Amino acid sequence: MSIAEPALLMSMSDIAALARVQRPVVSVWRSRSALTDTPFPAPAALRNGRELFDATAVGAWLSDTGHGNNPQASADAAAHAVLDGQTRTQADTFHTVTALLALRSVIGRPLGTLSGSDLVDAADEHDPDDDAFYREIEAIGAASAGLVGYVDALVEAAYGEAEAFERLLADQFKREPQGASGTTLSDEGLNLIARTAHALAGTQPSESVFVDATGGASDVLLAIAHTEYASGDLTVVTANDDSDTARMVRRRLLVHRIARDGLEVQSSGAFSVTGRAVHVAQLPPATEPWMSAAGMLSAIEQIVLQMDDDQLAVVLAPSAVLSDSGLSRDTDAVRSSLLRSGRVRAIVRLPAGLLTYKPQRVQTLWVLGAAHARVPLVDRWTMVADLSAQRLNPTAIEDLVSDLVASLGDRATVRAHAFRFARLVLTRSLLASRDSLVAGAHSTARAASSAQGTELALRVDELIRALNDPVPALPPGRAAANASDAPFSPVGFAITLQPVSSDNPSSSTTQPPTASVEQLLANRHLRYFPGNRIDIADLDVAPRGAPGTPAMGTRSTGIRVIGPPEVCGDVTVGDRRIDPLLFATGYPAGRVTEPGDVIFCTAPSLAAIVDEDGTSVVLFPARILRINPGNPNGLLSAVLAADIAALPAGDRRWRRWRPRQIPDAQRTALAGALASVRLEQQHAQRRLAQLDELTDLVMAGVTAGTLTFSQAAGPQISPTLAPSEGTP
Repeated sequence: MSIAEPALLMSMSDIAALARVQRPVVSVWRSRSALTDTPFPAPAALRNGRELFDATAVGAWLSDTGHGNNPQASADAAAHAVLDGQTRTQADTFHTVTALLALRSVIGRPLGTLSGSDLVDAADEHDPDDDAFYREIEAIGAASAGLVGYVDALVEAAYGEAEAFERLLADQFKREPQGASGTTLSDEGLNLIARTAHALAGTQPSESVFVDATGGASDVLLAIAHTEYASGDLTVVTANDDSDTARMVRRRLLVHRIARDGLEVQSSGAFSVTGRAVHVAQLPPATEPWMSAAGMLSAIEQIVLQMDDDQLAVVLAPSAVLSDSGLSRDTDAVRSSLLRSGRVRAIVRLPAGLLTYKPQRVQTLWVLGAAHARVPLVDRWTMVADLSAQRLNPTAIEDLVSDLVASLGDRATVRAHAFRFARLVLTRSLLASRDSLVAGAHSTARAASSAQGTELALRVDELIRALNDPVPALPPGRAAANASDAPFSPVGFAITLQPVSSDNPSSSTTQPPTASVEQLLANRHLRYFPGNRIDIADLDVAPRGAPGTPAMGTRSTGIRVIGPPEVCGDVTVGDRRIDPLLFATGYPAGRVTEPGDVIFCTAPSLAAIVDEDGTSVVLFPARILRINPGNPNGLLSAVLAADIAALPAGDRRWRRWRPRQIPDAQRTALAGALASVRLEQQHAQRRLAQLDELTDLVMAGVTAGTLTFSQAAGPQISPTLAPSEGTP
């Protein structure tokens, strides 16, 4: 008796994601196509009251009928499907599929070329000690053909084994919101730990290994390996645990081609690492998301007990455990003993939002190092910081990491460093306090005020001069804008308008009739271009900047890429780019925009922008509407983009849109006036950012006593350095 091959199944939500449409659209397709020659595929299974559909049939239906916004739906179906687990648990299926992905990554070719026996032989050859995937593949049995076909299709759809593995892992986390996904870190959190780990390793005279003895920091290890600071010969060390989760972590490292060494961890949690190492720990670990506060501190204690002076550590855990008050007497005693050891060199309470699925759970970071040499316990210090109100943008992370590295130094090093976020407190005061360990730390605003008074005063003067400078004159041919040179004066702006009189027909203009986009395309007043299909791996993504970044072109290298995130305002235009040579050779049919092109998208939301500069690569599913400059028929790019953005959220039939058209006699004048308004908007935005910074600096300087202000006639501000403490 043969066993039926497992099916690829999709829910209605999966189908919507595959087709790149909203979930209700799929229901409409089902009902409207029921009596046609191409009806929507019937449900293939019913699980817990939810209808599931055969992914192959759905992909074929989408491709054959042209429904949706994904022309590659048939090829992409596997990446949005799950394997039918009616004869296997979902966990078994997940571990089996990831084992096959690991094997395929090792042998470097599709698994469909191997028979069932060849598959087991290959697993035995490449995993002789059964560390990662041999037992999972040996247990497949008669179902191997269907599973292998699924894995090969998944890899092709996801563009690689590592990408397919991460997609499966993300889906698994979504199905287990109370499990390991509760420890999933945001990009900012991963960036902070990875940057800190590399900075700590950089303080050591030779190459360090990165050690995860708890088994719960595989996301962190990947971030460490993939950050720009990683060297090619990076090595990680993880426990030789034989649990399913530990084996999955080893498979994950394998498909990402990260070198790994094993670590023997006893049942008590004790272990031993020799040589230079940086320990990384995220608690509670993904393997034990229910771990108690005492258990987390015990895990940190095991790291401290085996550390020597050549080893460092970065630990992330809930603030309720590492910094806040309210611990039980016994648990607080364990935390106090860790502080008393002298190895806790820095304590940083971080802002909320670092855990993707539990954004309200605040985290605290510890940096561990050698105890202060030749410093009595009574005189030892610890660096503390409270970043509860600080956004962790790249600049803030760099400054914080600089503070953390400085905290590892001796007294002279610490005195020479200008801390931005932190302050040094005597460790004995932390032990004696019943309050939060960071209660005495500077907040973000106070930390800014701790900068040297001279530097702060100079920056305030610089901002005041910039705010008092006249606004540059507008280019010739644009509407007049007058600027006053009075301090903090508003910009004057004037456009001469003349109302149309109904009594004077000669002064009126004829309003062109509105037409649909479809009619405008047919009459060649508009041209339509779909976006380019580009592998995301080919894009160069800039680090996320601070709020207030200019809206267009903040980076100079590569061709700008504009997709739905840029059109919707979620990503700054210019943060994503592609190498010109790579675009020309890898995408010979690709196209770039021309100045004035309107770029729009209908999903995830309806939005449009005007590419004033041109020469941008538009990323599908964003699209281009280009006005014919020789025969615009009253169309203007700015008006067209505004009309699209003002449409109701559900109005996605873009060919039926009816943009406003402008009388020919007014088209050029309106274009000039709008250009003037945009220029004034840029000046206003820059001025507002300067005023915001000035507000923060004067409050920080005065409250910290580093600045004083003289009250002169009029609304002028004259900052001066406050006298040093003790100066008469």
